Amino acid sequence: MNEKEAYKKHYVAIIGGSISGSEAANLLAESGFRVVVFDMNKLPYGKIEDGLPNWHVNLRNRQIKAIDAKLDHPNIRFIPNTTIGEDIDFLDLVKNWGFSAIILANGAWEDRKLPIPGIEKFLDKELVYQNSFIYWFNHKHEYDYLGKNYFIKDNTVVIGGGLASLDVVKIVMIELVKKQLFLNKGIDVDMFTLEKYGIKQILEEHHVSFEELNLKKAKLVYRRTAKDMPLKTPKDNSKESIELAQKTSEKLLNKYMEKYLFEFVPLSMPVGFTEKNDRLTGVVLQRVVIEDGRVIPQENDFFELKTEMLISSIGSLPKQLNGLEYEYSALKMKHKTDYHVSGFENVFAIGNAVTGKGNIQESKRHGKQMTKIIIDKHLTEDAFEKWLTDLNNEITSKVQNQINTIIFEIAQKPVQPEEIIDKILTKTANIHKRLRYTDYKSWVKQHLPVRLEDELKNKANCKCQ
Repeated sequence: MNEKEAYKKHYVAIIGGSISGSEAANLLAESGFRVVVFDMNKLPYGKIEDGLPNWHVNLRNRQIKAIDAKLDHPNIRFIPNTTIGEDIDFLDLVKNWGFSAIILANGAWEDRKLPIPGIEKFLDKELVYQNSFIYWFNHKHEYDYLGKNYFIKDNTVVIGGGLASLDVVKIVMIELVKKQLFLNKGIDVDMFTLEKYGIKQILEEHHVSFEELNLKKAKLVYRRTAKDMPLKTPKDNSKESIELAQKTSEKLLNKYMEKYLFEFVPLSMPVGFTEKNDRLTGVVLQRVVIEDGRVIPQENDFFELKTEMLISSIGSLPKQLNGLEYEYSALKMKHKTDYHVSGFENVFAIGNAVTGKGNIQESKRHGKQMTKIIIDKHLTEDAFEKWLTDLNNEITSKVQNQINTIIFEIAQKPVQPEEIIDKILTKTANIHKRLRYTDYKSWVKQHLPVRLEDELKNKANCKCQ
C-alpha cells in the first residue's frame, strides 16, 4: 500500500470551515486524507459572511471564492448546519465516530459579556451585542430572513474601542441618516453610497444640515483615549514607534468621526444602568485615568448617558465545548507553543480556536500590521482588502506549517479498518439525507443569500424601464 492509499484510510474531522478550516481541509485532502468539515452555519464562510459589514462586496466575494475552491474537493465531505456541542456531542465525536484526528478551527461567535451586573435582562431589547447586530445588518434585506430584528434609536451608545466598534457605530449612523433623509426630505440614498462617501459629504451634496434630520449622534464610549485605540500597532517597543502609532490611531478615529458624524467619549467605563418601567434608559459610566498603561477608575466620579439602545462591541470568543479544558478564553494546550489540545492524543487546534481571539479586525494584532495606506485612505475597500488579504495569507501560512506537522502525526497512527470508515460514511450520509444535501457546489448555490447590491441594481433597472 503506497502512502496516499494509506492516507485514504484516515478520516479527519475539522470543526469550522472558514479561513483556517478550509485551508487545513484542503491541505489534508491534497495529501490524500479524507476529511469531514462540520460547520454550524449553512455556509462555511464564517466572519467573512456575517462579521464583515456587507459594504465590503468585492472583498467578501473574493474570500468566499477562495474558500469554495478549497472545500470543493473529492476528498472533503462538508456537513452544514451541524453544531458540535449541540447537534453532536464533542466527546462522542472524539471517542465513537472513528476519526483519526479532530482539528478545531471554529471561529469566535460568543460575544464577551458586558461587565455590568444585571444588564443582561435587557438583552435583545435595549441591549444588543455586536455579532447579532452585524448579522442582522447583513441579512435583514433577505425575503426569508427569520433572525432577530433591531430598531436603531437615535441616541444609541456603543461600548468598544477597536475596528469592530467603528463598524458598529458606522452602521448606526448610516441606518439612521438613510431613514431620516428619506422620511424628512424624500431623498433616497443607498447604504453603499453613504458608506463610501461618508454622511457629511452626502448631506452637503443634498444641501441638508445634520440638524434638519432631527437626530442625535451616536456615541462611542472607550475606556482609554483615541491614541490608545488598537487601530495602529507600533513597529517595535521604542518610544518613537509607540508615539507614532498613537498619533496615527487618533488621526484615524478623527477621520471616522468627521466622515460619519458620531461622537467619541474617552476615558470612561460602563459600571451601571438606569431603567424605567423595565426598560433601559441610560448607561452609568465611571471616569478613569491612565497610569503606566493601566486603567484606574476615579473614585466617586460617575456620569450617565441617556440611551434607549446600548450596543456592546468589546470582543468575541470561540464557543467553549464540554469536554475541553480552557484557560480564560483560550483552549488549554499541552504546550504553550503547541497545537495539541490538552487531555487528548488526537485533538488539535488552529487559528482562533487556539488564541481565543475573535473578530477578523481583532486578529490583526496577531497578523501583519496595518500599513500606511490604510491610515491614509482610512480603511477604504482597497486598503481594507490589502490588509485582510495579508492577514489571511499569514493565517493560511501558519495553518500550512501546523498541518504539515499534524499530517506526519496522523500518518503514524494505525490504519483504520473498513468498518470504522463505513461508520463515518453512514453517519455523514444520514446528516446529508436529512438536510437534502447532494454536493458542495449545489448546496452553496441553493443557500447563498440574496445580495443587497444585486437587489439595488434590480431596483434601479426597474426604475429605468
